[in-house]
Amino acid sequence: MIAFLTNVAPIALGFVAKLFALKSQASQEQQKLMIQSLQVRNDSINMARDRADKESPMAALNRRVIIFVILALIIFTQVAPVFFNVPTVIPTVIEGASILGFELTPDTIEYVTVQAGAVLKFDEVFAWATMIIEFYFGAQLAKGK
Repeated sequence: MIAFLTNVAPIALGFVAKLFALKSQASQEQQKLMIQSLQVRNDSINMARDRADKESPMAALNRRVIIFVILALIIFTQVAPVFFNVPTVIPTVIEGASILGFELTPDTIEYVTVQAGAVLKFDEVFAWATMIIEFYFGAQLAKGK
């Protein structure tokens, strides 16, 4: 029996040691592949960041053209009544009667003609200007630099 154990034990120990060595080698190979995968992903992210930092001149030109067109439209709506002698009217809301939120008579909108020489405050003008400023600052914040 002792002879059997002395012959089989080295074989069993060699088999177990080889299994541990193969497992260690497999985990080392897996770790190496994972590091390569992370490096490739990191390189891809860095390339995307580099591309995002470099804005094409046409993209900047397109944004500027859009902003200038909107600003020109804002200016045109302010000066058109004066230059083209167009009568200007503003909507005036005449509120109807309501009790506890129940509407008894509806609101009516009456258009009043503004006399020449008056300066109008268009709500759209200020909304457009605010929108342009918000887009500009949003683009600057997204750029990150």
